Amino acid sequence: MKKTLLLLFFGAIFINISAQQTEPTYLANATYLGVSEPLRDLPKVVPTHNNDPQNFKYGNNEMRYPKKFNQNALPLHGEIKAQRDFGGINSYALEEDFIGTSITETQGFVPPDPTGAVGPNHYVHAVNSAFKIFDKSGTVLAGPSNLGTLFPGVNDGDPIVLYDQLADRWFISQFKTSTNGLLIAISTTPDPTGTYDTWEYPLDAFPDYPHYTIWHDAYYLTANKSGNHAYALDRQALIDGEPTPAIVGFTLPGITANTNTVFSPEPANLLGASYDANTPGYIVYLQDDGWSGAIAQDHLKIWEIDMDWVTTSNSTVSAVPLELNTVPFESTFAPFGTGDVAQPGTGQKIDMIGGVISYMVHYRKFAGHNSMIITFNADVDGNDTSGIRWFELRNDNSNPWSIYQEGTYAPADGHSRFMGSAAIDAQGNIGLGFNIASGNLPVGIRYTGRYFDDPLGTMTVAETTIVDGIGVQTFSNRFGDYSHLTMDPDDFTFWHTTEYFSSNDTWSTRIASFSLSGGFDNDLGVAEIVTPSDATLGGSETVEVRVKNYGLLDQSNFDIELRVDNVLVATETYVGTLTAGTSETFTFGQTVDLSTGGQTYSLKAKTILGSDQFTANDELEENVRNVFLNDIGVTEITAPVSGEGLGSEIVTVTIENFGTADQTGFDVNYIINGGTPVVETVGVNLAAGSSISYSFTTAANLSNVGGYGFTSSTLLGGDGDVSNDMVSTTVVNFDCTTETNGANFGIGPDAGTVTESIISIADNKVIADINVTVNLFHTFDGDLQIKLIGPDNTEVILSDENGGGGSNYTNTVFDDDASTAISSGSAPFTGSFIPDGDLNDYNGLSSLGDWKLVITDNYDFDGGELLDWTIQICADDALSISDYLVESGLVVIYKNNDKYLVKLPTASINEDLKLTVMNALGQMIYLKTLKNETGKGYEYMLDMSDASSGVYFVRIGNNRAGNMKRIIVD
Repeated sequence: MKKTLLLLFFGAIFINISAQQTEPTYLANATYLGVSEPLRDLPKVVPTHNNDPQNFKYGNNEMRYPKKFNQNALPLHGEIKAQRDFGGINSYALEEDFIGTSITETQGFVPPDPTGAVGPNHYVHAVNSAFKIFDKSGTVLAGPSNLGTLFPGVNDGDPIVLYDQLADRWFISQFKTSTNGLLIAISTTPDPTGTYDTWEYPLDAFPDYPHYTIWHDAYYLTANKSGNHAYALDRQALIDGEPTPAIVGFTLPGITANTNTVFSPEPANLLGASYDANTPGYIVYLQDDGWSGAIAQDHLKIWEIDMDWVTTSNSTVSAVPLELNTVPFESTFAPFGTGDVAQPGTGQKIDMIGGVISYMVHYRKFAGHNSMIITFNADVDGNDTSGIRWFELRNDNSNPWSIYQEGTYAPADGHSRFMGSAAIDAQGNIGLGFNIASGNLPVGIRYTGRYFDDPLGTMTVAETTIVDGIGVQTFSNRFGDYSHLTMDPDDFTFWHTTEYFSSNDTWSTRIASFSLSGGFDNDLGVAEIVTPSDATLGGSETVEVRVKNYGLLDQSNFDIELRVDNVLVATETYVGTLTAGTSETFTFGQTVDLSTGGQTYSLKAKTILGSDQFTANDELEENVRNVFLNDIGVTEITAPVSGEGLGSEIVTVTIENFGTADQTGFDVNYIINGGTPVVETVGVNLAAGSSISYSFTTAANLSNVGGYGFTSSTLLGGDGDVSNDMVSTTVVNFDCTTETNGANFGIGPDAGTVTESIISIADNKVIADINVTVNLFHTFDGDLQIKLIGPDNTEVILSDENGGGGSNYTNTVFDDDASTAISSGSAPFTGSFIPDGDLNDYNGLSSLGDWKLVITDNYDFDGGELLDWTIQICADDALSISDYLVESGLVVIYKNNDKYLVKLPTASINEDLKLTVMNALGQMIYLKTLKNETGKGYEYMLDMSDASSGVYFVRIGNNRAGNMKRIIVD
């Protein structure tokens, strides 16, 4: 999905989902396990931590590769309409911010799967194998204790913690691997540190990734298990402590699942205490057209579940789910287990968990409508950079669910935002917590948000840091597998928990709370600069802003300042009353001069209220550019591209209209090596703000080996900014040699084992480009160093202990022109990667001789095999016949006893030349200066009787060129 400024009610398909229902497919009852000891009295964990990954415990999962099957799915090249800028409204300070738990309190469990819920006085937090209970200031009241003390002997994982506001009770769960069971605990009182009733529910398959929610008539549940299932637990029976509360399962009709993606529909979770008694339970799932050609368009599916706890077999689920078409999105990332997000200083990536709806889907009832908030990761650039796609759905008593707004939060700073969780407060403001990371930024935790009356589809609150990451994880891709944002019973405070790395290979969780309604009596601010925006502007532009009353008291007759480029130009009064919690537009009487073409102006508007209790959100700044009326330019030469065997090539360029007027009938040119311009007229319409691809009818002749300097420019009369008219590039027609060694060689498993494989190159080229492809099998790639050694012993490290615990290098191409560094890749490294070293070190050297691939296994235990490797050496100016000193070439005649008569016939060259002999490693073992004494050429009897057996190269020439032959000494 890909859109930030998204439109109201985009493409909803309205289906009467109450008309067709299906019955349950699974009915069972829980087994009562007993009442626990008070949690405050359970034994506490003794913190321990051993950084050896072999001592870590990895959570069970059945997550699969989120593979993209339909390569024509939209969007094709990332979300072009994602929100790429930050919100500008300053947020309130974090209300609470404290450490939850860490790997030291779980005996090394990875990943943590953090979860937590907030009640009137407590925050209950759990991770894989352990839980803690805090007061709302962060003081520990119980724990850290093993979940196995609440559920005796079971520490299997995937915990979920909920606070049931309707019953004032606490819910804690985890799965039980040995029986495919679900373990449930419900507090017997409102005190979470007290005793709990406990049960085990049976299921027919392992319930990985179980996600529960609170609803008025059930605890709803989905899990990543075989079959498309959702479940309802008898909530009231659990609260009452009955011995055999029921579980009812439903098959969700109409799903097209990606069999290589985590199955993760999400049930809706009730926020607040307001609901209609006849409201059904809701299950939501995403459908990505990249999963299958059977999915015509990206969309959401919604099922209704109507429960009958008197006769459970009468319960029903929608036979035909509601489908809501969305703006196109891409939900698939790298295969699970390989990692999606790079980290600084390590080749180990971490997983973001693509293709799933994030936990939780929150529902809130308002006076005139109901809202549901949904989030998931979306690839915003086609290169696994993640943003967070979010939705607010609405329905009411007369209308079914529709998309009220959707957006993708993805500021253009090169970082991925992922593992999001969002909720909506009682005023309709949305809070969004998430992780942030990249190859330049360790995993941290941040949040943003929006107010109910902000422009649709945008997160307007300034991105705020909860905690910056300190360390990285080097031993595993596992991260998450989820985060958890919940609402305080006060209906206005968001509480968020997720993980980060407090030091290398040490995860910790953080618990933080924030609000978007600060509770101040007096709090005004400018929420939006409505006009002007980027356009062709004049000398008397009107400025309109939206002013918001964030406080609890009405405000009247206050001043607003306006600045242009930090110069105060107006202070005017808002006349009237701005009601608490509302916003209104205000137009300045003073106009502003923004008439300089091409200039970007800073506009600042600020409320002035002497009693304002939070001034950080008073001012808002926007940059506005005066766009030229006429302004076009070539932004890219897309064809031809460098390669081997070029000839008559079509030249294609991208032309962009930067101005505000449409353009047609303008000229564009291309020039090669400063020669005669090729000028053609573009006859199609180039709309303002758009771009087109144009292919010249006159082809470029690139048949000769070598480099060609291209420039291309638009030639528009009256162009307002000629600096953006032209681009240039270099296209090289390479002469390439490709050789493969397919022999298999063992790798490791003992530390220090060195594996070598040689490819001999007989062609003598001046290297302009070199690429290496490797196929090998090896468990734990992080053990390996792979390097290339040229004939002259120049060494380049291709990969140095990258890949962590991943396995294999599969069709791995080392190419300096790739876009991704091998250190940022993940096993099995399929595709093209920039090596750790620089293959450009070989440029300008001779290709002739033996090239050696050297693999060193630096650690014990894991081993493997080199399957094959290939080297491609390209020249842009080959040492061809025409470059030789003598066209007839060098003659080497074997005499006897390893003696060779070396002759270079020529009557045109009389300078002294050098005869050199190199071994297969490119080392010179012999040097002799020769003279053309007869005037007919150069001749020398070469004695190789003392040389070891092998391949050698004999050359006669000077520093500029020469003639070479290969000989074999037995």
